[in-house]
Amino acid sequence: MLKIVIVEPEIFTLLGIKGAMEQSPDIEVTGDATSGKLGFQLIEQMNPDVVLVDLLLPDMSGLELTRSIKRKTNSKVVIFTNQTHSDFINSAFRHGADSYMLKSADIELIELAIKRAYFDECLLDPKLAKKLLKSLDKNRYIDPSFADKNLLDSPTERQIQVLRLLAQGLVFEQIAKEMFLSVSTVKRYASDLYSKWHVKNSYEAIKRGAMLGYIDYNLIVNE
Repeated sequence: MLKIVIVEPEIFTLLGIKGAMEQSPDIEVTGDATSGKLGFQLIEQMNPDVVLVDLLLPDMSGLELTRSIKRKTNSKVVIFTNQTHSDFINSAFRHGADSYMLKSADIELIELAIKRAYFDECLLDPKLAKKLLKSLDKNRYIDPSFADKNLLDSPTERQIQVLRLLAQGLVFEQIAKEMFLSVSTVKRYASDLYSKWHVKNSYEAIKRGAMLGYIDYNLIVNE
């Protein structure tokens, strides 16, 4: 029987997929977590065969978690997400994902992705295959050296929070009220993140954050 761990921030989605997986005679859910840090601790303890990972976690990028899983454990990774943009797909595979599935997929297809990942086979959600082929023509890959460099020096939770609020269209004064911080402190978090990612402004930071899996690409890209 295959043992899996699920890392999913939305509790209702987590309960739904967990319940569905528990009906499978071939799959055992040995643990679940709603954040990346707790998820990785659980993975190290449980040593599952496969991990289901959402890309948008509250404390880190799902890409960052995937990278850590592949580098430090023997578990396979199936991305389990709503993100359909080709940059997310390309980035996920660059960071070691074994399969990539949408949350809207039938449970049988998700089970197949888990089993194929275990046997070192890749499965891409059929709904995304055409989108990925189009991206190949445009050469819309993220430079792996860029991704490696930036994931080694990951944003802090505060920087991620500021970034996500900027992506929602809030200005520094509004973010300061939302986070119960001074405006100067919020600006410092933003400035430190810009320096870390070598970007000039909030727009570039939001776009880079989306490509690295910290925020939803659909907040800034309409295609």
